[in-house]
Amino acid sequence: MREALQRWAVKRVLNVARALMTTEPSPERVRSLSARAANLIARREAYEVSAPVTVGEAQARWVQPSGVQAGGVILYFHGGGFIAEVPAVHDPLLAALGRAAGARGLMVDYRLAPEHPFPAAVDDCFAAWHFLLSSGIDPGRIVIAGDSAGGNLAVVTAMRARDEGLPQPAGLVLISPVLDLSFSGESIERNDGFDPLFRAVNVRSLGNWYGMGMNLRDPRLSPLFGRLTGLPPSLVVVGSSELLLDDSLKFAAKAPGARLSVWHDMPHVFPAMRGLLAGDRAIAEIGDFIRERTAAATAGAG
Repeated sequence: MREALQRWAVKRVLNVARALMTTEPSPERVRSLSARAANLIARREAYEVSAPVTVGEAQARWVQPSGVQAGGVILYFHGGGFIAEVPAVHDPLLAALGRAAGARGLMVDYRLAPEHPFPAAVDDCFAAWHFLLSSGIDPGRIVIAGDSAGGNLAVVTAMRARDEGLPQPAGLVLISPVLDLSFSGESIERNDGFDPLFRAVNVRSLGNWYGMGMNLRDPRLSPLFGRLTGLPPSLVVVGSSELLLDDSLKFAAKAPGARLSVWHDMPHVFPAMRGLLAGDRAIAEIGDFIRERTAAATAGAG
């Protein structure tokens, strides 16, 4: 009963945000609504946050789960449609992932569109990868993870590292990723009205705010249309009712070594929301994946 009530409460908050974003879509509106919703749905976790560190032209911070001896590292790119950042949501999510994985996380405050359109976010995330490598951390101990827009940036960062001859991380974790900014997947229409957070009419604005007139099928914007060979194994976590479901289905079918985990009737980035048992189970699954991928390197480091 408590789980059912919590699911109802979460969906109610998301439905209200969806209605408000549909009637007044703008970056400022998305930022305001995201911050307000965070107080109602964000996870509660115990963690410490470091002073900011500089990565290229951006800032980042270490998120350390309290009481956890970290062997691995999670390089994390937050969601927010490339236009918003909500530390009250994403820091606790990263802490929960770190606790499950026995890892600490580096949260990257990449520059946001439309003030800083492509390639600012991509450059900042790639600079964060350079930062970890130049710090002497074994890439075999690192997993790159991201939710929503951050999932896009995780894949693009790995693709760029591959193309420039840099080491790959041990794995990728993609939570409800946005991988096709042309929004050509059939789930955009099929799940319209079922997704509790988004409507098809407002997600399409993201490409214009971030891509600023570019071809939205450019693989640097929409990695689903790029070459996915040569990337590390990935775990893709998504809800069955999401508008973006097909992004995950197509990526898992195309990317070698990809694992797909579809959760029935779960909303966008549901592991970030408190009180959802499915979210707790998904975090445990992600933690197991990260431990598996980094086991050899972390054992050697110890």
